[in-house]
Amino acid sequence: MQNLTATELKVLNQLSMLRNQSVLLGGLVDNVVKSLKTIGTPVNAVNASMVLTLAGVVIDGEKVTLNNPLIVGSDVYEFLSDEAQSKTTPTNIAVDITDYATKANVVLTLAAQPTSGDTMTLGAKVYTFVPDGTANANGEISIGTDLATAKLALVAAINGTDGWNVAHALVSASAFAGNDTTITALHGGTAGNAIVSTETFAAGTNVFDSVAFDGGTNCSAANAIIALVAAIVASDTQGVGAADGVGDTINLTADVAGVVGNNITIAETLANGSFAGGATNLAGGVNGTVGSVHTFMMDSGYLYITVAENTTAGKNWRRISIDVDAAY
Repeated sequence: MQNLTATELKVLNQLSMLRNQSVLLGGLVDNVVKSLKTIGTPVNAVNASMVLTLAGVVIDGEKVTLNNPLIVGSDVYEFLSDEAQSKTTPTNIAVDITDYATKANVVLTLAAQPTSGDTMTLGAKVYTFVPDGTANANGEISIGTDLATAKLALVAAINGTDGWNVAHALVSASAFAGNDTTITALHGGTAGNAIVSTETFAAGTNVFDSVAFDGGTNCSAANAIIALVAAIVASDTQGVGAADGVGDTINLTADVAGVVGNNITIAETLANGSFAGGATNLAGGVNGTVGSVHTFMMDSGYLYITVAENTTAGKNWRRISIDVDAAY
């Protein structure tokens, strides 16, 4: 298409005169003609993305990492199943699954005052009962002056509140209800079922209800997705959003559209999870075609126009279909 000649511009502009107010119709038409000289197919920007699939349960301590090289640091999301939300690294972001992972436990019945020399074992820690007033070392429990004080001493020793025992690393004990205390794993999950619970009490009525903890269950994939999406939405510092996907998947998407999102790295330490194709980066980001507001382009099937200025991250191109079969 050729530009309008000077004569054509003059005629069109003269036609547009109304009460001595020129709307310069020729100039407007000439601008449209010039803009339509740009032949091609513009594109709107596309956000880089990746799918994380969980094929099974998630356990305490597993992680998902997102890192944008344009931003200092990284977001390390750590699944945590204990009330204290004990992270392996302080800067990690907690993914709270305490409501989705059941803690293993065992019940200890103490119906008679322990005898000095009695022992009980919880995991790798052995507790030894000693005469009243002599307990002063980690792993020692006073037999008390009677059964009631022995019960108090036992709970305090496990929880590390008696002044000399270090709190057990894996379990805590509840206050006695009658002659029973429930000793519970700190972390939810099946790992707690492997905690040993044995004793050498002289009194046969003092006994664990099992030689190992039981009842612990892991967080399901579906619940892990709920927790991880919530954590990413609340804590994102790397410019990545998350949404629950089809089935047991999470859709991760760069906040800013364009090829820049393809540089965001991703990693996981999940026994039952993986990124699509073993990906280590978000992918699929495409730059938008740059154009000022009301820029025109055309190809064999469409007329395109920007409804606002379009940058490489923009999505402001719109199109109108051209009826290529019609004759005029």
